[in-house]
Amino acid sequence: MQQCIDDLDNLSFTTTSTTVPETKRSTSSSSEASNLVPRDPCWHAIRRASALTLEDLRFIHRLGSGDIGSIYLVEVKGGSSGCVLAAKVMDKKELMSRKKESRARIEREILESLDHPFLPTLYATLDCPRWSCLLTEFCPGGDLHVLRQRQPDRRFHEAAV
Repeated sequence: MQQCIDDLDNLSFTTTSTTVPETKRSTSSSSEASNLVPRDPCWHAIRRASALTLEDLRFIHRLGSGDIGSIYLVEVKGGSSGCVLAAKVMDKKELMSRKKESRARIEREILESLDHPFLPTLYATLDCPRWSCLLTEFCPGGDLHVLRQRQPDRRFHEAAV
């Protein structure tokens, strides 16, 4: 696992020539129909890059990791918007070896199909031969699951919600 992370660090932070043949944008109702889209600088940054690739992203730092990938704070290059996103980067070979492809696919499908205030907005997905990447809204404040675990009875009280 650590070798995979080191390889991603080298790939991402030195911006080697990585091409992404397929770019998909979210199909959720928030992507096109919402009246908030014109005010969201991240949508403008994503749309400016006609064929978004990993090279179009500046990886700022690693936020954390989970069962099927690592999360990075990224910024779309060439934009003065200051748009920061969370990039969940998953190694396809590792997903296959651990039989986690369906979990990654289901997460992607859920984010593409739903527009809900408790889920981060999915701006785009990137697929290349080695990596799969979900570009989502950056939600500062840390891990919600960890925060919930620290609450009395491991639940948020109504006042906190």
